[in-house]
Amino acid sequence: LTAGAMLRRRTCCLALLLLGAALTGAAAEDAAAEGAAGAEATPTPDAAAAEAEPEETQIVLNCDDAELLEPLTTWSPDCVAQWAENMGYPQLKAAFLGNKLTGKGLEALSLETLEKEYGVADEHDRKTLAYTVKDMLRKDNYRGNTNDWQNFLLWLLPMLGVGKWLSMKYEKQLAKLMKKYRKWQEARAPPKPLNSEPV
Repeated sequence: LTAGAMLRRRTCCLALLLLGAALTGAAAEDAAAEGAAGAEATPTPDAAAAEAEPEETQIVLNCDDAELLEPLTTWSPDCVAQWAENMGYPQLKAAFLGNKLTGKGLEALSLETLEKEYGVADEHDRKTLAYTVKDMLRKDNYRGNTNDWQNFLLWLLPMLGVGKWLSMKYEKQLAKLMKKYRKWQEARAPPKPLNSEPV
């Protein structure tokens, strides 16, 4: 295909994608409008009960995003609740705040504790939370590779051998290049005469 044909094909594909997205968005808006109109026309007892109940108060947390980047053991209960909300478990926010669960407590959190004390029934959710905590602890406790010198030498020795082999193989070429380089340096800044007397 030529460049022009490829450009036309890409433009056509992009136009079809945009048209499909616009039609999907319009259909979703129509369905939402019909659903809202139907819901307004026939109030259900559940809707009346929901209107009668006061809405939950929004819990304000005193935790900055920068604090969540600190080690896990330094987190306050507000940071633990913020982390639970960021993980997609806002229902745990009130429970963590009620128990005043700090980062150190989160470190000791187990699958059984999540199920019995916090009511996380789904095993996948419990494992996600527990393994995320373990992963954060591992990253917080990471101090680097302990055998740095061994790894350094394992890479350095072969590279030194390759360098030595290249220098031996191209010894004559390197000598010619060095000779040219010295001549070029002398031409740029000629050496001073040895027996020059001040005038």
